[in-house]
Amino acid sequence: MGWVLAVVSTLLLVACTTQALLPYSETMPPVVLATLAAAGVKDVRGHYRAAVCARLPAARPCDQVLVRLPGETPARAPVPPPDLAQRYRLVFVPGLLADCVERLVQSFADVMDSLRQAGFAVHYVQGAGRGASAANAQQLARQLAALGEDPRPLLVFAYSKGLPDMLEMLVHAPAMSPQIAAIVSLVGGSPLVDNLHGLYRTWLVPLPLPGCAPGTGEELRDLQRETRLAWWAQYRPAVRVPVFSLVALPRPERVSPALTALHAELGAVDPRNDGQLLWYDAVVVPGWLLGYVNADHWALALPLHQQLPALAFLFRDDVPRLALIEAAMEVVDGILRAASGQKPQRWCYPHALLRRCGRGSCLYP
Repeated sequence: MGWVLAVVSTLLLVACTTQALLPYSETMPPVVLATLAAAGVKDVRGHYRAAVCARLPAARPCDQVLVRLPGETPARAPVPPPDLAQRYRLVFVPGLLADCVERLVQSFADVMDSLRQAGFAVHYVQGAGRGASAANAQQLARQLAALGEDPRPLLVFAYSKGLPDMLEMLVHAPAMSPQIAAIVSLVGGSPLVDNLHGLYRTWLVPLPLPGCAPGTGEELRDLQRETRLAWWAQYRPAVRVPVFSLVALPRPERVSPALTALHAELGAVDPRNDGQLLWYDAVVVPGWLLGYVNADHWALALPLHQQLPALAFLFRDDVPRLALIEAAMEVVDGILRAASGQKPQRWCYPHALLRRCGRGSCLYP
């Protein structure tokens, strides 16, 4: 995906448009600026930091990996059960254009290899790289159903557009929800899409790419902030699976050169962005916030140095992805076990916050 998006970035840079990044609109749902607690987001950054730091070598300071922002409460690392690989199956869902370039780059390829070697059942499922979320949701449902019966629930890691595709599946294939323990979101909608949509339709929709069907442009519209906000307003109560957000928030020196132009473009709105979306657009509300990773949008998931060594100078992807994913698994499992005392079963959405539904009772997370 990296080289394709780099081409799009260049096209956007040379477009020389004077259009505002956030144009005036009367069709976007009303929004407000709120703190995490006021928005119904459970802050578990302290637990996540402890879990990540425990996995890093002594030579790598934890503050170089995770960005510490105000309000983070110190906490102990969760104690993972010895049978974590027997408790969950892992599912990774990639983002836009994934099948178009998977011969070159595959999301979380390095992480999935390591987890398989550690004994985890790891599955890689995807919709069409240039497919709209509604169609991709059906593909994801079929692929997950094809995994067969298993007492272990699924722990899903959804990257970029993989998140709206997966959420769409939960709404329109609700029978799949009981199989999913939780979703870890690795980056929502972006204001960049409004300016990028025309260029994408002109250059990438008709461009023949090996391994993926042509698009219509609707796949990019699924990522518009207006589309995502409207979708959340309509369907959020129907999402009965807990969602944990892991946000890419690179310090300036950690932005890949290939993303510098888009990072600066978004910086006109807020310098705290990952080169694709703003930091607050990456937090699922309501839900749980795991933490802020000192990495850009691509580095969070793509082993670009490893898979595209000739283009390594374009990327800053020396990110301990395995530690980030393993720590997320530990924290999510700890929260689920603390809420239920047993294997997760189902979730409900009563009003302002998600609550765990056990045998006749609900507990706040």
